[in-house]
This record gives sequence, C-alpha cells and structure tokens, in this order.
Amino acid sequence: MNRKKKTIIISLVTAGIILASSTGFYFLKKNMNGEKKVASLETYTIPTSDKVFINGVVAPEKVETIYLEPAKGTVNKVKVNNGQNVDKDDELFIYKNDAISTQIEQLEGQLSTMKNEKKQIINKQNAVNKQTKSLLGEKAPEINIPQTANMTSPKISTEGIDEQIKALEKQIKNLKNKEYTTIKSPISGKVILHEGDKNPMSPYITIESLNYYVNGNVSEKDQHKLKENQIVDITVLSTNTDLKGKIKSVGDRPVSSPMPTGLEGATGGSANSNMSYYLVNINLDEQGKATNGFHVQATVNLEAQPIKIPKTAIVKDENGDYVFKSIDKKLVKQPITYSEENETDKVIVSNGLGENDEVITNVNGDLKEGMSVE
Repeated sequence: MNRKKKTIIISLVTAGIILASSTGFYFLKKNMNGEKKVASLETYTIPTSDKVFINGVVAPEKVETIYLEPAKGTVNKVKVNNGQNVDKDDELFIYKNDAISTQIEQLEGQLSTMKNEKKQIINKQNAVNKQTKSLLGEKAPEINIPQTANMTSPKISTEGIDEQIKALEKQIKNLKNKEYTTIKSPISGKVILHEGDKNPMSPYITIESLNYYVNGNVSEKDQHKLKENQIVDITVLSTNTDLKGKIKSVGDRPVSSPMPTGLEGATGGSANSNMSYYLVNINLDEQGKATNGFHVQATVNLEAQPIKIPKTAIVKDENGDYVFKSIDKKLVKQPITYSEENETDKVIVSNGLGENDEVITNVNGDLKEGMSVE
C-alpha cells in the first residue's frame, strides 16, 4: 500500500514538472515572438510622378549607304574589310571603266603611229640635210660659187602631225582621269561590306557611325507631353542595363507602324492599333553601354518632384544617417543622403530612396532591423 502510494506521488510530481516546463516554454516563446513584433508603426510612402514611356531601338546617329554605279565601271579593288572602322574620306573601293580603257588603248595606238610618222619625217629630213651637206662639201669645179650658195636642202614640215600628237595626248590624259574612280567614305564609322551582292539596286557598302541614339516612338496621348532636352531614364531590355539620355526631337507626323518592344503587358509596352504613334529621338549620355539594334524602354518623369520625408523618420548613429524601410513586412535599414528643407518638419533626400518606398516615420530606440511590421 505504501509502495502504491509512493508510485502515485512520483507520477503526479513528474506530470507537474512536464506541465510547468511546457507552460514556461509557451510563455517564453510568446515573449520572444512579442519582442520581434512591432505594432502601430506610422509609415510614409514616397509618391510616384507622372511618367511617359517610350519604346525604341538603339541605332547609329548616321548611316550612309553606297550603291554600285555601273556607269562608272566595275569594282577593280576593295580597300576595306568588313567590320573595319574608317575615317571620313578614307578610300573604300576603286572602279575601273573597261570601255574607257579600250578607248585609251586605241588612242595610244594612234599616238604611237603618229610618233612613228613624225620620226620618219625627221629621219627623212636628216637624210636630205646630210646629202645636201655632202654635195656642198665636194666643191665640184663645174659648180660656181653663186650656184652653190643657192643649194639648200628642202624643209619638211612636222607642224600638222605635231598638232595631232598634242590632241591625242590631251584626249588620252582626260580619259585616264575617268578610267579609275575612287570612292571615299562620306562619314567616319564602321564598314558593313555586302561584297557578294553586285545588284546595283542593293547596298554594296554601308557605313554606320560609332555614336548611337535611341530611335523610339510614343503614343498620341503622350506626344504633347514631351519636349527637347527632357531627361530620360533608359533600360536595355535584354541586359537590364540602365542608361541616361535626353530628348533630341519629337516628331509631329504619325509613323506607319509602332516600334516593337517585347514588353507586351507592361505599362506602355504594347501598341494600341487605335492610336497613332510619333517618332522620338533620344541622345545617349554614355556610348559605351549601347549596342546597335538592342531594344529599350525609356521613361520620362514629368515634373518630377524632389523626394521629401518627415524628419521624424531619420535615425542617426556613428555610421551615418538612415531610415527604416518596410519591405515585405520587415524592417530594413536604408542609409540616405539628405539636405534641410525650408519646411521645418521635412528634409529632401538626394540618395537612398525612390518612388514607392515605404519608410517608418515614428522611429524609436526599440526598432531593430529584421523586426516584423504588423
């Protein structure tokens, strides 16, 4: 009986210990979770500005296309390679006009004949002069002095043939200036050589400048909102690279078809067949990140306002100034750079925050990064 009572007592004590441990663990866990929970936080969401989206493609600022001209002859020599960079006025290729070459050969044959005829005339003249001199040198007794004085060799003129030779030489010189025609590059840039295509209706050489711009379009509802020199934020779609630029020009005539974008479903991404679209040219601030043919989406912030937040959102420590952002219901420390505003309760943030960021405005010493936001 005593043993049974003892067993019951031990069981009750054990159960009590387990219950106490479970209860303590529950309240401890509750307290720990409660320490990471922050209730009744006040937040401020940075507003977005009105935007215009421009869909476009990176393109060379200048493109020069050269077609073959059969009237100048056939290509005799190409002096550049495909992909080569050239300067303005560098030689690209040389024509040879075979018809003119044939004329030159014929005229040179005539010229050679004329020169031979002149040579024969001169030789004949020299022979006559020699014969006359020989006769005068014999001093024959039957020929008196007055008679010998009148014995001079007849003069054979080459004036006519000289004129013909000069005319032929001039004609040949003029033709030689037309026999070969050198084509030079009209601009500096990169050579695209379509050497295999001899069709005069197709490009033979294309020169693309090494400076690029964005050739884009905008819908009729936004066309009037754009102006020259507006700052543009540009995203290269395939690489997610960010660029900066400025509006160069805005067209006032609708284009036949809007620019393809690859952004169907995104804001400003797909074309509406019930709208007209207008050309927009954008100068790039940086050339090194641009690639010819890449599609981009450009964004113009209309009347963008400086980012302002309440002073009560700022936390200062030995590492600098920061705010707490709410991201996915968690507190995240975000360093910022700001300047004082005329308004006593706000500051202007120049770095660290952007549109749609949500910041905590009633910060206190209990806030820690990683805490959950209710």
